[in-house]
Amino acid sequence: MKLLASLALALSLATPAVASDSAFNLTLNQPDFTVGEDIVLGIHGQPGQLGFLLFDPVLGTTPLLPGLTIDLAISPGFFLKQMVIPASGTAELLCGLDCQLVSMIQGVGGYVSAQAVSVDPIDASLDVSNLVTLDASNDYGFCGSCAPCDGSITDLTLRYIGSSPMYVEVQQKKGKDTPVLFGATLQPFEVFSFKGASKHDKMNPQIMLYLDGKLDAEVHTSCSVPIGPGQVHGSFRILEAVSLDGGPTCPEDGTTPPPATDCDAGKPIQLEFTYTGGDCSASDNDQPSDKATCSGDPAFASQVRIVAYGKKATYVDAVVDLDGTFWVDPLAIGESKIDSNLCVDIYDLQGNLCQALTLHTSCSQPLAVGDIFGGIELTTFVPKP
Repeated sequence: MKLLASLALALSLATPAVASDSAFNLTLNQPDFTVGEDIVLGIHGQPGQLGFLLFDPVLGTTPLLPGLTIDLAISPGFFLKQMVIPASGTAELLCGLDCQLVSMIQGVGGYVSAQAVSVDPIDASLDVSNLVTLDASNDYGFCGSCAPCDGSITDLTLRYIGSSPMYVEVQQKKGKDTPVLFGATLQPFEVFSFKGASKHDKMNPQIMLYLDGKLDAEVHTSCSVPIGPGQVHGSFRILEAVSLDGGPTCPEDGTTPPPATDCDAGKPIQLEFTYTGGDCSASDNDQPSDKATCSGDPAFASQVRIVAYGKKATYVDAVVDLDGTFWVDPLAIGESKIDSNLCVDIYDLQGNLCQALTLHTSCSQPLAVGDIFGGIELTTFVPKP
């Protein structure tokens, strides 16, 4: 209200008229946004110039002043911002919206107009910028129900936030293959969506994002680390993430550090594997043949029974789907570590042994995410704290 009073006082000095050579120019670094993101508005003018940035979320605005089509009917404290142009000639303002305001905006059309205005204190002439329009019509689940990631990500909506057009390609790690989930030339701030290439559209365990053929970022999608709207990975911001068993995931602030992937992070306390169904020729790891052994072939059976065990305990005994995951987690059964020599037996549902595997887990031999042992692939590596 204080800012409104200041503006009214300045306008009362004389009959306002729009300056013929307006020095104000308003730029928007992002054509649309979603809750939790910042809109960066640049106001270009004369150093020291005092002005106001005005927002209008109401459909059907009315001229407030000559040349100024802004309606300040809603929340003046939010929709009127005072600024002074610095010596550089450009003021940058960050603006954001919450769920309540987005719901209000969507109810009247999904758009917000913004305009900058300055009043000359001597002749009360108005210096009015161009009008820009912000599209707030998509909330990508920020304001809806959400849940923690569960069962691997199936759908992602991202915004490319780079500064120039680039060819964007998304690949999924899937055994020895890397199917392409998306590929197109995108403009800065363009939004795109894609699904996974595994069973039930899963993206387990991770995806790679490329710009003009160069790796820009990797995103872990098996739900072993948090993933959700708001995260930034390289030149991309997550707007929506949907998991198989949990639905839309909840917002996650900032950038999630990359998860541990190998023994450089320490000995593992938990390991997640994906049943990929391959025979022994599919093995792709750096362990010697006396440490990693394989016999038999599950022949890509759609469902198998997997038993994973060591000398002292059985960690897993469960039916697993093709491209499904299972955890070797000693903590879940009251043990303190994984046996150095892990055995994994794969049976068909009639009880016949299809494949027998062994691998070394003490980190005296190489062990890393992406290692394939016959019909299973290591997809998550959790080191001891």
